[in-house]
Amino acid sequence: MRPTRTSLRVTGALALVTMAGVLVAAPAQAAAYRYWTYWQAPVGASTWAFATQGPGTSVPVDGDVEGWAFGITTASADPDDAPAALPDFALICGGTPAEPDRKRVALVIDPGPAAVAPEGDTPPAPSTVCVVAAPDATGYAILRSVAEIRTEAGLICGVGGYPTTECAPVLADAEAQALLAAASAEPAATPPSAPTTAAEADSASATDSGSPAATLAVVGGLALVGVGVLAWRRTSGRRVSGRNDG
Repeated sequence: MRPTRTSLRVTGALALVTMAGVLVAAPAQAAAYRYWTYWQAPVGASTWAFATQGPGTSVPVDGDVEGWAFGITTASADPDDAPAALPDFALICGGTPAEPDRKRVALVIDPGPAAVAPEGDTPPAPSTVCVVAAPDATGYAILRSVAEIRTEAGLICGVGGYPTTECAPVLADAEAQALLAAASAEPAATPPSAPTTAAEADSASATDSGSPAATLAVVGGLALVGVGVLAWRRTSGRRVSGRNDG
């Protein structure tokens, strides 16, 4: 009997929850997505690493750098998909003194080149922020302290109002290649604006989103809600990359 979408969601959820919410399964086929990807640079690192768990369960420490980049990527991601700005904690948070029982996390938000923007959308300027947070604040809380977050079934679809409505669509290979070629022809992006210090991000700040979908996503660690959707997308050729779901 052919499995239903519901049974696929349940099966995917059980498998991924067993693995503590970390997505490790490879996609059934290569595909490109336009998506916000999640990157990290631990204390002392000078290069970005593709996040291995979602922002709802990841807890950065003082000195870490968190990065978000919007663009066209695959499930495995490529170093070129990372934020254009280097993860420089000293540059972003050097002017923010350490505080007892708080942590400083440098945040880089890169909306990507205009050439890959969804039709009708214009990417905002990239930005860097030093966030002062509670020690147990998650990556989601860090991001949400500085930008409005739009979610769909546990996936982070929009950051700071960009993109307006789209949520990780699958792109045909020809379309993806054309957009990437156009992006590579664009002038170099303007460096992020001067770092600012965000309002403090407590661990509780990730639970008062004002959106039922976002609230449910955070309560579930952005893993329990999103895994069913990802399992269904994977089996139907719409597997989403970027591990931004938890």
